[in-house]
Amino acid sequence: MPTNATRFATIDVGTNTALLLVVEAAPDGTLEVVGNGRRVVRLGEGVDASGRVGPAAMERLREALLAYKEKAQALDAAIVTVGATSASRDATNKEELVAFVREETGLPYTILSGKEEAYWSFRAATSVLTDPPAACAVIDIGGGSTELIVGATGEAEAGLRARHSFNLGTVRLTERLFASQPPPAEAVAAATDAIDETLTAEGAELRAALTQPLPLLGVAGTMVSLAFLVNGLRRWADVDRYPVPIPAAEVTAWRERLFQLDYEGVYALHPGLMNGRADVFPMGVLIAERVLQHFPMASLAMSPRGLQYGLALRHLERTQAAQ
Repeated sequence: MPTNATRFATIDVGTNTALLLVVEAAPDGTLEVVGNGRRVVRLGEGVDASGRVGPAAMERLREALLAYKEKAQALDAAIVTVGATSASRDATNKEELVAFVREETGLPYTILSGKEEAYWSFRAATSVLTDPPAACAVIDIGGGSTELIVGATGEAEAGLRARHSFNLGTVRLTERLFASQPPPAEAVAAATDAIDETLTAEGAELRAALTQPLPLLGVAGTMVSLAFLVNGLRRWADVDRYPVPIPAAEVTAWRERLFQLDYEGVYALHPGLMNGRADVFPMGVLIAERVLQHFPMASLAMSPRGLQYGLALRHLERTQAAQ
């Protein structure tokens, strides 16, 4: 059995992927990554249409969580915590899902609110900055939702100026609007209109907080994949400690290119990254482009620390507060 009380694991269960992070907490409160994992679960399959997480998706989740639990214990993690996001939030059978995970894996299954997801994504993304600006923005494009946060760096929750969770996710919108790949021009236009309408209707608080253009940090699969493609990167070791720049013009260029490719063409761009993502990645880049149009930013970069790292910060802070 694990005995290292300073080593623990977090699992971020998103709409498309489940991400494992195993960390060691140092005496000064910093976190050293000792292990990680990525598995495509597609928990949100059909949730936008049916409102429910289906049996096949639950089975994929069960397999992923059991594999992650075994890996975390092999790495001597004393605790494994799970945080779930959009697909779990939206499901009408969320109570059934929580009970299923508990019974099948023995793990507690915490469903984060959209605001909680936004806050911990912000904390994680900005923690990588060695010389942070006074304020910045963070975007987390997920399978079921997109979080956009504006805040002061290095501060607690009171430092956040605005945050919103939009129901604009890569899986959600791809299932709803794209019946083929590449999608026809009219489907791309409909998706663009849908994204624009949501950002316009729900973005007032964010626009008020953006009194000047701020640096924007992107986290999660879409932004990681885009950073790799833009910069010609192949290994995670190349980007695991520093922000990776993504020029805004490259976002548009890649959006135009991606909507001309079929599934196999997108997959071939980077098989490791596009496994389980090739069908929804074009939508993610479209969402990123539209956000940059609605909320002009000073710059864009990918932060290698996403929600799974935020969950680790959350667990560490709660543990310290209880001592």
